Amino acid sequence: MKSLILLLLLCGSNLFANNWYTDLEAAQNAAIASNKLILVDFWATWCGPCKAMDRDVWSDQEVQEVMQNYIPLRVDFDTQRQLNMEYGVKGIPYVVIMDANGKVIHNNLGYTNKLETMRVLEKFKLNTSFLQVESAYYKRKPSYSTALRLAQKYLDYSLYLDKDLRRPILNITEEYLNEAQDLLDEKQSNYKMISQKLDLLVTNVDLYQGNYRKVERFLKKKIDKEELRKYNWGLYTFLNYCMAIENGEETQISKWTEELEKLNNSDLYKTRAKNLQETS
Repeated sequence: MKSLILLLLLCGSNLFANNWYTDLEAAQNAAIASNKLILVDFWATWCGPCKAMDRDVWSDQEVQEVMQNYIPLRVDFDTQRQLNMEYGVKGIPYVVIMDANGKVIHNNLGYTNKLETMRVLEKFKLNTSFLQVESAYYKRKPSYSTALRLAQKYLDYSLYLDKDLRRPILNITEEYLNEAQDLLDEKQSNYKMISQKLDLLVTNVDLYQGNYRKVERFLKKKIDKEELRKYNWGLYTFLNYCMAIENGEETQISKWTEELEKLNNSDLYKTRAKNLQETS
């Protein structure tokens, strides 16, 4: 794994003035290797507000200090049109914070002053070392399995973040889950099991976001519990356990606590439930 991270870091630096990367892939490799998010500035030489941000914001010492927590990438609006289309850039300056694989966590169109820029940069200066291994594997070979593993890591990661950070992280978690579903082949032998797991994980996202009605509707659906017990019983038990606690239903709490205790990884699910309760 260390060799993969090193390889990503060495795949080209391509730095611009003031240490801005100018190549997305190089920035992504550096982000994985350094456990940072990517700060993207869509700009152009003719753009007045872009020049103003260079003068008032990006050149400021305090801003540059907090930017050390990011991999900075500058995208030329005139020459990198494919990226404009991919990220829906209709005007500039357009500032994006994304993860190492290009999933957008925050974006803003238009000039922002130093104070507002600092507020955003301080908010999202996350250390992503918890996600490094799965991010590297996904970067090397996007597939349903690497997308699924990365989504699961993001789910756990979200529980250690403040509530105002959890939602954008869960939004990209859902993107990875949707991508895993798209990459899943209906002809493969484990399709039913993986598809069922993805449904449970999407519901797990709803749980973490506090969308309890959606979780309850899912749990009331008719589900093949024999199939669940073979492969995905832990996730199903966890969802029921958390909802029983949320609703304060003592009978249901006892029932699902008993089921939880039977799991080989019961301590892991208990830790997740505890973290969720403490940060909700």
